[in-house]
Amino acid sequence: MMNTVSGDTIWSKINNITNKYTYISKNIECDVVIIGAGITGALCSYHLTKNDVDTVIVDKNIIGYGSTRGCTAILQYEIDSNLIGLKGIIGEKNAVNCFKETENALFEIDKITKDIDDDCEFRIKDCLYYTYKNNDINFLKNEYDLRKMNGFDVKYIDQEKGKNIFSFNIKGGIYSKDLAAEIDPYRFTHSLIRKGVENGLRVYENTEVVNVKNENKKVVLTTNNGFKIKAKKVIIATGYEARKYFNKKTAILTRSFNIVTKPLTCFEGWHNKCIIRDTDDPYIYIRSTDDDRVIIGGEDEKLGGERSKMYNLKNEDVLSLNKYNILQNKLKSYFPKMNNVEIEYTFSGFFAETKDGLPYIGEHKDYPNHYFCLGYGSNGILYGLMGAKLIRDLYFGDHPPILNLFRLDR
Repeated sequence: MMNTVSGDTIWSKINNITNKYTYISKNIECDVVIIGAGITGALCSYHLTKNDVDTVIVDKNIIGYGSTRGCTAILQYEIDSNLIGLKGIIGEKNAVNCFKETENALFEIDKITKDIDDDCEFRIKDCLYYTYKNNDINFLKNEYDLRKMNGFDVKYIDQEKGKNIFSFNIKGGIYSKDLAAEIDPYRFTHSLIRKGVENGLRVYENTEVVNVKNENKKVVLTTNNGFKIKAKKVIIATGYEARKYFNKKTAILTRSFNIVTKPLTCFEGWHNKCIIRDTDDPYIYIRSTDDDRVIIGGEDEKLGGERSKMYNLKNEDVLSLNKYNILQNKLKSYFPKMNNVEIEYTFSGFFAETKDGLPYIGEHKDYPNHYFCLGYGSNGILYGLMGAKLIRDLYFGDHPPILNLFRLDR
């Protein structure tokens, strides 16, 4: 079994399990069955049930206890490949469209939280993409020019401007206004599913699907306790575990490390408590929470095979402890006037990145009646929302052109 998260994650510690769902205990039929009840599957169920699609969602674990509780829930319009890099892969028009799609998804999350009557600590934020290296200044200036030219609300921060509003070394940076957000992903997942249940969603947790096969233009799923689910379509929203469906390497898996402080009182040197990311590879990312904690993460390491040390790393291992110590020291170097910094939670989790930084969404010729919604990359939550809407469109017979950029055989 793939154990995607190790350690004490903040989201499952500060939230109670609000709703418990039964395991499946009889054969059932539906229009669509979703495998995976993390945040991506929950978003799919939300959009389908709002459109009166008879939907079932199953998860082999407790709802939200996979990668969802191990994510930092940083939502940004920018993606890992940056605009220049993505332009070089798919062309400027397509690259800008992808950035626009993530920007639109960001503000749609806001509308969804209102619809589900739970703000889930969703907060629109500014974000800073910066470098402390002289060699990256020209790149960032060019990246800024490209974003500005295409209508994004950005400002260029040079070293002098950086000194006035940040307490760490900035050689150059792109400051984006209201183009990022933070959220509690575990709470969001449960609230989405609660709303889905109000619209007819059937939910089964602790229910593992062990076989999927096509029968008479339908799919039949068999669970670990022998019950069957018959549906017109199945959505695979199992995140990193979905890689088993494909022969090629769909994404590079790494382990990312995170620490969460106790609530703090001083944020001097942190302009607007914006979301921060540097240009390093792997990069460092920083966000705050509603109760004034700080989450800092990064220090990624490639996983290796399923028997490797990194794949099976435990939170108490020396390597993990060293990573957390590095992150704590980096946080202090960013904000030297941040007093009495105490770490309350430490955890690491799997992170998947595609070559172009884009998700895999849609159909695959080898799997009839299957839809895949795999939000690999730093924008997993926004990609999950984009995928949920696109799969809804596919189900009703539409094929939005942007799906070609996310196809599984690219």
